[in-house]
This record gives sequence, structure tokens and C-alpha cells, in this order.
Amino acid sequence: MSDTHVDVQLPRIEDFRSDCSPLEIVAAEAQNTRAIATQAYLYAFPAFLHLRQLTEIIQGRQYSAPAECPLGGWVLMRQLSDPATTTVSPNVDTLYGATYLLLDRQGPVVLTVPPIPGRYHSVAIMDAFFNNFAIVSPRTFDDKGGAYLLVPPGWSGTTPAGIRAVFHAPTPSICLVQRIYVRDKSEYAELHALQDAICLTPLDRWQQGTGGFPMLDLSEYAIPGLRALRDPLQFFALTNAYLGVNLPPAEDAGLAALFQTAGVGPGSQLPSAPAARWAIAQGAADAQAVMNARISAGPFRRGWRVPDPTSGIAGGLILTRAAVQATQMELFPLVEATYFYAYQDADGQTLRGDGSYTLTFKAGELPPLHEYGFWSLTMYGENSLLVANEIDRYCIRPDTTGLTYAADGSLTLRVQRARPQDAPEGNWLPAPVGAFNVALRTYQPQAAIIDGAWFPPAIVRVS
Repeated sequence: MSDTHVDVQLPRIEDFRSDCSPLEIVAAEAQNTRAIATQAYLYAFPAFLHLRQLTEIIQGRQYSAPAECPLGGWVLMRQLSDPATTTVSPNVDTLYGATYLLLDRQGPVVLTVPPIPGRYHSVAIMDAFFNNFAIVSPRTFDDKGGAYLLVPPGWSGTTPAGIRAVFHAPTPSICLVQRIYVRDKSEYAELHALQDAICLTPLDRWQQGTGGFPMLDLSEYAIPGLRALRDPLQFFALTNAYLGVNLPPAEDAGLAALFQTAGVGPGSQLPSAPAARWAIAQGAADAQAVMNARISAGPFRRGWRVPDPTSGIAGGLILTRAAVQATQMELFPLVEATYFYAYQDADGQTLRGDGSYTLTFKAGELPPLHEYGFWSLTMYGENSLLVANEIDRYCIRPDTTGLTYAADGSLTLRVQRARPQDAPEGNWLPAPVGAFNVALRTYQPQAAIIDGAWFPPAIVRVS
């Protein structure tokens, strides 16, 4: 057996260019900064949304008593979402509540949830990137309620008696969202009492049997106009500071260090050089373009967007995380609720109000769910907002009045603008003028939904 020799000609040092002009060097550095800024923008985008919502909660909202400080008092939605709701892709299944905590300044906080038997409910707890690090629901615990301790990074205190679980926050700033299922609007009074009974209390006050949060100086969050922010340099100035406190996880330390070389990382100062600042602005624009393309790109199956397995949790591609948060902020992980969004029919054509469509679940092929689970099909206009219709119906669920199954056990839903003449009204989801999309939400999904073995049937255009 003879050896095979491969002659590899390595480049010699003298083969490399050594005559680059200062202008070429500056241009190369600008391109490098631009590329880094693109990645940094995508990485920081969920944190920016988190900061934006935090400032909005602090400013001019109504909070539940007995909070002396807005952080710790809930912003409560007392009725289901309707066409006046400005949040994109809202559900019309649950009453919402939301609040923020600054655990590095407020210390450990106790979350108390009352017993809520026979009804889906949850409190999702998210870090500064909107990653769910804990959820209190019948899936994770039970329906008996209890007290849960939220502690800041690095906390090593003693857990007092009466605490069911301790949740260690990855970042000091956290967001909490409560959801309670609404079967009928006649239940509002009962559900409002349950909302009010879900409360947050500083640990020391909880141990003393008192409530309320001491006031904090929140002047640093008096940042106007974040929802209309268009200045990429201001975006990075804000996220640099915010991520300097809410540090990225240890596994992202390499990325954070790379971002800092361009002045767009946690705790960094933006460069003063005009070429670098131009490059950062261009990188942000590149990120926005890539993110918009990712939102519309899919992947799709049978006209439905395939749920990303990392939705609502840490990890995954930074582009995917940014694109998901841009359209579905505060998203659950798939194990708690899996959402499918359809923009196309079975033939790959855009769903439009000038067409009539059917969505048929064969007998035994409705979404497989655990106890407390339910599904819903919700209609949105082209801008992913609810659109008014003549019967004030924005979704269909198993408990929709008049929902009718066929003799063989199948269920066919009608999606169209005009009231159908050949189908029960309970099976009709009114569509708006122009393009629209629908969301099929599955709460408490079984493994078949999570791993993709079960997938929604295609929406078929019939006229």
C-alpha cells in the first residue's frame, strides 16, 4: 500500500495585499460594524419590546390596588379583546392581566394564585427577552392555587414555609401575564374576582401579612415615543443600557462580546466616529429587512405557518426569535399552547374576503388536548387586528353557541364574509374585506401537536 501525497500550496505572507489605502481600511471596518450591528439588532429586538412595554405600563395605565408602585400592580383587561384592541393577534378566549417587576430593586416577590377549578388559567413569567422561565397553570401544577416565590439572579436566601416553588429569574426585569378562560361574558363578575385574587407581594411584606409595593424612582423609564421610535442609534443606546442590567445568558457571552466590539452590546457606548455610526444605522435597516422577510417566509404546511419549537423559550436562532416577537409578543412555549397561523388556502393563494372557505376536521381528528385544554379559530384582518362584523363574532371554539357537527362526527367551519345559507350560523366565522389570516390556538396540547404528528387540515376555497 503506497501513501498518497497531496501537494498543498499555502499562501505566502508576501501574497497578501499590503497596499490598502486608509479609505479602504475605513470602508472595511464599516462593513464589519454593519454586519455586527445587524446581528446585534436582531438579538436585542425582544429586549427592546420588553423595555417598550415596561415604559408603557409605568406611564398612564390603570393598576389594580393595593400597589403603591405600578410595578407589582396588574394592568387588567376586564373584557375580551374586540376590534378596538390595538395589540396584534389578540386572543378572544381569555381575560388578560400583565405587570412587570424589577427584582434587583424590589427583591424577592411572592405570586399568589387562588384555586381555580374547572377552568383554564395561567400565569406566564418571562425574562427580559420574553422567554418563559416559569408558568403556573393546571399543566405545571394543579388547580388548587398556592404561593410561588420569584427571586432575582444570584439569590441564595431561605425559602419560607408555605411556598410551593421558587422561580429563579434569569434577568432582574421580568414580565408576568395572567390568562383566565372566558366561556361567556355573563361570567365577567366572577372572573374579575379571580383576576383580583392573583396578586404579587414583596417577600418581607408577605411574611408580615401585609401587601403593596414601596414606591420606586422610575424616572429613568420616562422614555417617550418608543412605539414610534425610528432612530436606530437611539434603539442601540437604549438596549445597550437595558442589557447592561439584564445580562444575556452565559451561553451568549461570546455573542455579547462580539457586539461590544462595535459598541452595540450590553453596557457599551456607541462609537462617535461618523463612519461607524452610519454603519450601525445601516445594520439596523438590514436587520429590519431580514426580519420582515423571515416573517413572510414561513415555513408553511397546508397553508399554515409551522410553529417554531423554540417559541417562547430561550435558545433558537436570533432571527427567528426576533421575527416571532415582532408579531406574537409574550408567546407561550408550545407545551402550554401551540398556535397555528394560516395566510393561504390549500392552493397556496392568499386568504381573501371575496372568497368562501371551509375548514373541515374529520371525525376523531380535532386537536388532541389535555384536561383543561381547548381550541379556538380566530379571525384577523390584514394588519393582524380584529375586524368588526355583523354578528360580533371573532372566533369559533368548542363552546360556540350553535356549533354543529355532521352525522359522521366531522366538523366543518365556514370562513367567509356573507352569512352562509347552506350551513349552521354557529359554524360561521365572518371574514373581513381584503386579505385576512386566521389563528388556530390549541391550549394544553398533547404531544402529537407539539411534535407535528397532528397538524391542522388545509383551508379550502369553495367559491
